[in-house]
Amino acid sequence: MKEQRKQKRYPLNKTIQAINMLDGRSLGILINISAGGFMTMCGENSPKRGDILQLHLLDAREKSLDITAGATCVWQEEAHASNSYWCGFKFIDVSPDTLEVLNAFLRDLEENN
Repeated sequence: MKEQRKQKRYPLNKTIQAINMLDGRSLGILINISAGGFMTMCGENSPKRGDILQLHLLDAREKSLDITAGATCVWQEEAHASNSYWCGFKFIDVSPDTLEVLNAFLRDLEENN
């Protein structure tokens, strides 16, 4: 099957949390990321398709990523693990400064993969 994405996805080999800025709760862990969005493994508080969230993406251990951005959940699929869901997000509100940090993070992933 031909890849249809506009931006390259980068798998993550570090733990980056997606935190809901509204309530401070973790939505889940990022699985991959691109300039256009990301995929997470979420738990019970998984967003639904169409939800719009203000998220804090944080690598608390290595500090390699620490950004906030608006994103919409474009798809959700039940995972094989109990009460777990795969969720795909599209960035919809990213400040120029945040975009600069995100692009630097993606360049680093490109160089180290």
